[in-house]
Amino acid sequence: MILRFCLILSANVLAPLLSFAGGIDSNKSWGTASDDIIPFGFGILSNAWLVNLPQLVLSLCYLALNTICTSIASAQEWNNLGKTRKGLRVTRPEASQRSTYFLQLPYKWATPLLLTSGILHWLLSQSFFLVRIDVLDRKGAIVEESSQSACGYSRLSLLIFFVVAFLLVCAIGLIATRSLEQKVPFAASCSLVISAACHPPKQEIDTHLKEVKWGVVEEQTEQGYAHCSITALPTIKQKLVEGRVYR
Repeated sequence: MILRFCLILSANVLAPLLSFAGGIDSNKSWGTASDDIIPFGFGILSNAWLVNLPQLVLSLCYLALNTICTSIASAQEWNNLGKTRKGLRVTRPEASQRSTYFLQLPYKWATPLLLTSGILHWLLSQSFFLVRIDVLDRKGAIVEESSQSACGYSRLSLLIFFVVAFLLVCAIGLIATRSLEQKVPFAASCSLVISAACHPPKQEIDTHLKEVKWGVVEEQTEQGYAHCSITALPTIKQKLVEGRVYR
């Protein structure tokens, strides 16, 4: 579904942009060197607001993409508890615990996102900018009645901005379509599912301070059923049996 969306976006957005950029003069069209302006008769404050409005929209789009990436990374982090033993992530780690991520995302996610976001904001600043023409009299004073301001734009900068944004969306879309080998029942942010996976055996002490793993607790049963939990005790390495009830 996401890949199809990317293809549709390519056909319906990039193609018109290429046509829009068809008459670009490569020597005078990058950033503020462009002579193109939006023909609206606003004042300088209104034009300054109009120029920076796309930056706000871009920030909201970044938050949306960051939410998607956080969901994917959280699902991977949760699922990895069924593969290897790891300490829990907490604000103030003790013993085998691990600290939370500074940006709420693994650095392999956060670093490319921040770099790409910075590049996109810079490209957007080169795509829309404030143009101010001041008319001076013979004494060098500004003639306010004849001075004008406008919102300028660059076709080439805008085209490159959309290309980079499109590549970012495609990259996240491809990552989102990768299949995840399920090791732990998916929980998302449901506290009920997370709570159900956090019932170690009664004899276990200070589980939260140790490296833990989710699995079938060896020789541990609940009312005759095999018991699954996040635990520091040894777990049975075999896969869960389809059709068998676990608690």
